[in-house]
Amino acid sequence: MKDRISITDLARLRNVTTETLRYYDRIGLFKPIYVDPNTKYRYYSILQYEKF
Repeated sequence: MKDRISITDLARLRNVTTETLRYYDRIGLFKPIYVDPNTKYRYYSILQYEKF
């Protein structure tokens, strides 16, 4: 999972809340690259980090 960033890490790195990222996901503005089917954790790619 080296190529994925957790929602918590992305939020910290970009100085937003995890709830902001969840909201963006819900409205389709900024979707995670992967959502774990068991835990529902959201993960973002390195490219998404740059784009955000």
